This record gives sequence, C-alpha cells and structure tokens, in this order.
Amino acid sequence: MDRRDFIIGGAAAVCAFSGRSALAAETLIRFIYPYAPGSGGDVLVRVLADDLQKKLGLSAIVDNKPGADGRIGVREVKHADPDGNTLLFTPFGTMVLFPTVFKNLPYDAFADFAPVTQALTFDFGLAAGPMSGAKSLAELTDWLKKNPDKGNVGMPGLGALPHLLPLKYAADAGVKLQAIAYKGTAPALTAAMAGETALVSAPLADLIAQHKAGAIRLLATSGKTRSPYLPDVPTYGEQGFNIEGSGWYGVFAPAKTPRDAIAKMNKALVEAIHSDSFKDRAKSVFLTATGTSPEELGAIQKADYERWKPVIEAAGLAGK
Repeated sequence: MDRRDFIIGGAAAVCAFSGRSALAAETLIRFIYPYAPGSGGDVLVRVLADDLQKKLGLSAIVDNKPGADGRIGVREVKHADPDGNTLLFTPFGTMVLFPTVFKNLPYDAFADFAPVTQALTFDFGLAAGPMSGAKSLAELTDWLKKNPDKGNVGMPGLGALPHLLPLKYAADAGVKLQAIAYKGTAPALTAAMAGETALVSAPLADLIAQHKAGAIRLLATSGKTRSPYLPDVPTYGEQGFNIEGSGWYGVFAPAKTPRDAIAKMNKALVEAIHSDSFKDRAKSVFLTATGTSPEELGAIQKADYERWKPVIEAAGLAGK
C-alpha cells in the first residue's frame, strides 16, 4: 500500500467510524422521568427502557429530572428535538392537573406534546407515620382535632391527586392539614416514618412495602373498591368520605414528532407493556399494566383534565 492508498483508506475508516458514532448518538432513546428515583414508576420505566433496548437494538436510558414538582423534567422534553428519541414518562398529574393548578406553567400539556401510550394505572393511599398512631380515618380525625398544629402531610409534589385527596378529606372531616411537597415519594415517606410529618399521601404502590413492614399504616385507598394488593385497607368511600380517584403513567413525545416515529415507538412500547414479564413486574410493585394507542391516551388525558379542573378550582388551588 502506497502513501496515497493509506491516506484514502484512513479517511474512509474515519468516516465509517464517525458515521457509526453519529448513528449511535441519533439512536439513543432517552426517557425523562420528572421525579426522583425509587418510586414504582421509576422502576417500571427502567424495565421499559431495557426492553426497548433489546427489541430495537438501540441504547436506552432513564434520566431522572426532579424539581419544581415535576415541571423541570416535562419542560426539558418540550424543548427536545422532535425525532422520537426523547420521551417523557410521567404520572398523569403533570399532564392533566398542572394546567389548572399552575398559572404560569412552562409548557402546554396538550399543544407541546404528542401522546404515545398509557403504560400503567394505579390508586393512591393516605398513610400515618408513628406521630399520630392512627389506625383509621376516624382515629386520625380525632387526633387532628386534638392536635391542629401537627397536621402535616408529605407528598411527592403539589397540585396532583396526592395533594387533592387529603385536602378533600380534611375539608369533609372539618380538620386542618398542611401540605408539604417533596421531590418524589421516597423523601416524603422517609419524613413520615421519621416522625417529621404526621402523614404521607402518595401512589399506593410507593407505600405498600413500608405499610407491610409496619413503618407506616395505610388508612385509606382512593379506588372505587379495595385494592387487590391491600384487601385489608378500606377505601375513603367505605369510611364515609365521598372521595375517589385513580391515576396513570403515560409516555409522551415532543410536539411535531413525526407520526411514523410515534407509531414505531408505540408499537414497541405496547408490545413490551403487554408482555407477561412486564405485567408481572408491574404487579410486583402494585401497578396495573395497560398499553394504549396514542389516540386513546389523548382521549384519556382530555377526559381527566375536564374531570379534575372543576375539582381543583373548587379547592381554591387553581392558578397558583
């Protein structure tokens, strides 16, 4: 090989390597989860990322972006390139409740995002730490009336159902509760277990393990019927309160993401969500796997927004 051949061959090798590097960069799938690690949703999005990596032969990562009650992570996806490679995996509050709760929301939950699929559904729970010793909502009500200055309830951010549900209970019971927002369920749960707050309100899946371990006591669940994962814990309704609400996790892409990219990602995600392994993993963290079309998720988002908007306004939480 003469010098000219060597230069040409070297240039070709560099171009080939650069091409592979560029391709690798373009095909990195990044899920933004807008809360801290450790929750059931965080666990499941990592399972989905691993599955996509196997199905599509692409690198897939989960990037936790907690802060501002989830708004920081959502905003980052809004500004991401609409190439189908950056996806938002979020509980429904950021896309259903926040448009009413926050006056200056840094994104439009409908105009700035394209629905991909609903992944999971879940109920919520209200649990007492060691401070009150309450074993039911009736006992909690009595304790709060005797200790009006100790009624603090921790939750993973403001403006979502973990915020609305205990406030509705407090209003109906005639007691006072002070909401304290944390960056995710894990720190809110830790505060309740340590006796720093009296209560914790969060997705049921995030509370069951510590309830069964005896570190907290679940007082009520938010579904229409008792959770199959906790048949011993009564609902709000069973204890005389007209309170009911369930949530979901969904996957969204930035607006203007091509339809074929949305369709490709939907197909891969729904296949993963419907797999026995994912369903079993969801059950292990007390969530229910679903998997929908983009259109179905869009309809669910709109219906829930219209359902909860007047509730938020009635609670005096709109436009904060």
